[in-house]
Amino acid sequence: MTAVNRTLTSLFDLVMGPLDRLPPVAGLAVLALLTAVGVLLAFKWTSNQAALAATKRSIQAAVLEMRLFNDDLRAMLRAQGEVVRHTFTYVRLSLVPTLWAILPILALMLHMEFHFGYTGLAAGQTALLKVALEVAPGARAADDVPTPALQAPGGIDVETPAVVLPSAREIVWRLTPRRAGSYELRVRAGEAVFDKTLVVSDAVERRSPVRPGAGFVAQLVYPSEPPLPAGTGVTAVTITYPERPYPIAGWDVGWAAVYIALTLVFAVALKGLFGVTL
Repeated sequence: MTAVNRTLTSLFDLVMGPLDRLPPVAGLAVLALLTAVGVLLAFKWTSNQAALAATKRSIQAAVLEMRLFNDDLRAMLRAQGEVVRHTFTYVRLSLVPTLWAILPILALMLHMEFHFGYTGLAAGQTALLKVALEVAPGARAADDVPTPALQAPGGIDVETPAVVLPSAREIVWRLTPRRAGSYELRVRAGEAVFDKTLVVSDAVERRSPVRPGAGFVAQLVYPSEPPLPAGTGVTAVTITYPERPYPIAGWDVGWAAVYIALTLVFAVALKGLFGVTL
């Protein structure tokens, strides 16, 4: 899984390199445009376009029949049945191209989260560094919590000593960056020594809020940093980055909603140019 994550991360960073210089919404628009083209090509190459077009015409005809014969109960029921039947046919015909499109999109969105989902810390803005510890089978929560140590580079102030939370099996520090930049923090917990990245910048770039453990799911959800070595007793190292807002009409809709909406708009707008029936 680590090799897959590294490959996907390298590929995505290659695409994102030029986009990181753009405002977040502009970068999302470019990726949405590329995604829409990919979706259209998936439908064009893997679906039965003639059958899709015929099914859509049948649905439209049944809907028109419902409008024309809305005073005839038997005709209405027959038309509604036709709508349902042709809708299931449409879903069946769309299933293969949808699967071809949705799996790469989900993989892409996992990586987009760490470019578009968070803002970097600002100079003078505090954050928490948390180290989650593994609970040994049969151990009490307070047992064997190691004495931690943190090495922070110049430009990062460690405002508190390590706060050990035995019940939560966590070790916490409060940090404050003095200036912008990318930093490597080094944590020692017992015999385990590991690094954690910290980005102090508002620019769009890859951020890693969590360095995960060696588990498959943890690596899948947090692919931006290599997993922690197995057997260290540490399950995750977390930096509390603030989420990047995407306000629309007073609501923070999140980057994923903006990306999906733009993808749909581009796909509908370009389907005629590509000669694709969706």
